[in-house]
Amino acid sequence: MNYKALTEIDAMTAVYLPMSERVLDKLADILFATDEILDMIRVEEQLPDPTAVVVGDSVQRVYDQINELMKKLAD
Repeated sequence: MNYKALTEIDAMTAVYLPMSERVLDKLADILFATDEILDMIRVEEQLPDPTAVVVGDSVQRVYDQINELMKKLAD
């Protein structure tokens, strides 16, 4: 499969998407990544780690903020 050609096509079609949709797409990526981080931390909770608690709290705030922003932009 020619991944370079697919990337070029994706880049070309992205230009024609409205800015709000491109922003929502990137925010969805962030939301997905923060959700994965929170899952990793939850798995590790069996061995309490003070750093994991701090990171988890911070990531949860980012997740909540991105989620609220996406709701506002999607309306």
